[in-house]
Amino acid sequence: MSDEVPAVAEPLPVAGHPPAADGDEGGAPRSDPSTGLTMARLSDLSDSPLVTGGVLLLVGVCFVAARLILVAHGHISFFVIAGSQFVNPAQAPHGLVIMKGQGYDGQFYYRLALAPWKLGPTAYGITIDSTLRDGRIGYPVLAWLASFGQRALVPYSLVAVNVVALAFTGFFSGKWAHSFGRHALWGLLPAGYFGLEYSLSRDLTEITSIALVIGGIVAWRRGHAILAGLSFGGAVLCRETALVVVAALLVTRVFEVVRRHQRIGRDDAAWAIPLVAYGAWEVVVRIATGAYPVRTGRGNIGVPFAGLFHAARYWVEHPHRAELIQLLQLAVLLTVVVLALVNLRRSQASSFERLAFLFALVLTVSLSTSVWNNDPREFRTMIELFVLGSGILLGTRAFRPLVVTGMTWGLWVVVAGLTLRAA
Repeated sequence: MSDEVPAVAEPLPVAGHPPAADGDEGGAPRSDPSTGLTMARLSDLSDSPLVTGGVLLLVGVCFVAARLILVAHGHISFFVIAGSQFVNPAQAPHGLVIMKGQGYDGQFYYRLALAPWKLGPTAYGITIDSTLRDGRIGYPVLAWLASFGQRALVPYSLVAVNVVALAFTGFFSGKWAHSFGRHALWGLLPAGYFGLEYSLSRDLTEITSIALVIGGIVAWRRGHAILAGLSFGGAVLCRETALVVVAALLVTRVFEVVRRHQRIGRDDAAWAIPLVAYGAWEVVVRIATGAYPVRTGRGNIGVPFAGLFHAARYWVEHPHRAELIQLLQLAVLLTVVVLALVNLRRSQASSFERLAFLFALVLTVSLSTSVWNNDPREFRTMIELFVLGSGILLGTRAFRPLVVTGMTWGLWVVVAGLTLRAA
């Protein structure tokens, strides 16, 4: 493939093999004669994307079970977070837990999962607040398929799809780490973004989207352009922010065609398929509702850095529990971003992956105060930036992932504790 990882003078060690003399963490651990065979065997057994996928599957199942027992009191539809402002109890499906107030975004994806072809503003007693939700049809369609079209099963399928997607996030992240010569378990860095807990607890779209993004990157790195295009196509239909990856791939390919005199060919399916899918669905929603989803989401974009600076200043000046959680999340995210920027030129990540990271950075700092606000759950929207930055770090030979991965999963535990204490 034309945008493969550039050759370097000193390649990374092959995952599962002994490390180089400098002790790179990508290889198997050193051991003394008495424990060498055991440690090497454990390293070999754990050096598989199936292990990272299994870890994320176990984490997801345990988290869902705990929230179902401690917060939802056994009612799976509680994950929808349906609110009386948008849901009419007299017309809503039987068994749906409805609370007073606005509810949360998952109620709109629940509505779409009941019947994905019904794109009007109101159905089943649920009114969608914005056509932006209609644009994110991928996750509801998967939930509808998993429910076999049975309305009573939709609350279960919404949760199940996210748990399975979380497992695939771990699996693809392990493969991504392998492609850089790292041990598969270092895939726990990009797969461990703490914002995914908010999506898992509220039937939101970020998990399915990022699983498909990472899957598409892995397919592209392996030379499977059509498979990458299909994966990216699914990602942009789950969440439009995945377009930063598609845009980076398009720009990279244009550069190669124009400056390096390469021909347009099969590789271009990786960006063409998702752009066609996204554009076609925009037209479908426009015909059904009278508005393009992309136009209704413009309020989320503002002056670069303005929303971030305003929010950060407020968090520092009002250091209560919620604000401290915000600052912790921002600190970990900034750590990954700064380290990725420092190592950007040295990383073995392809030019496409590096450009995608920069595009995600521009998008994140341009988010308005409607996103950079006092709701810690909004950090789920920065998922592309964190994951792509993690990929830059995994591709940097000199980078040791242990501390950053520990920070990420430590915050994951903190966020889980808070999520299991409140709705």
